[in-house]
Amino acid sequence: MQVRFVGQDGEGLYGSVAGRHLCDYQHAIEAMNTLTARSPDAADLLLCVEHPPTITLGRRGGRASIHDTTLQVNEQSHPVAVYEVARGGAVTYHAPGQLVIYPIVQLPLLEPPIGVGPLGDLGGYVRALERCIVQCCAHFDLPTITREGFSGVWINERIKLASIGVGVRRGWTFHGLSLNINPHLEGFDLITPCALDGVRMTTMWQQLEELGRARPSYADVESDLLTRLSEALVRA
Repeated sequence: MQVRFVGQDGEGLYGSVAGRHLCDYQHAIEAMNTLTARSPDAADLLLCVEHPPTITLGRRGGRASIHDTTLQVNEQSHPVAVYEVARGGAVTYHAPGQLVIYPIVQLPLLEPPIGVGPLGDLGGYVRALERCIVQCCAHFDLPTITREGFSGVWINERIKLASIGVGVRRGWTFHGLSLNINPHLEGFDLITPCALDGVRMTTMWQQLEELGRARPSYADVESDLLTRLSEALVRA
């Protein structure tokens, strides 16, 4: 499967992100709009990005879950952009250090059991994304869980590590997953994550440090998860 990295090197709020793929959220939306307008026989691909601080609202809304839109970094105030988007779920926060992957794949054409019938199985697709994240975390010695009735990947019922929110247009999936590798967590205080009271976000680095285990590089996690997704999302 093709992988496309969107963004450019540059300086982020927390210093250099040289060699990484910092991508304005509006640019990612435009890329997804273009890619989902293609014919069904066009190539599937994984859109891999890392966003500057951004808040997004899915189809479940949740503006009441946004507490502030100004991020304080090094005693300076930085406005955080807010986007209403056509994905499932409620409110999510993106930031540098968070791996974001948007699979653009023809859902009906994937191998069974996901690609069953003219519409495919969206729930099965979400479960496949979750499995890839769980397996990736296990590879780096971090145990995680999924929860019935709640999308994403969790450490336990109150601590969430990765979020998933997807949509389908013309058979193409768009939006996708975000995995917290090592973002600064204060930005999540701007929202109630996923509009779920009592839930807090964490990072791979934080959890592995608490367990006394080695912390992988961003690049190593990115490579592992992209490989797993490429192997899981295959056309029949």
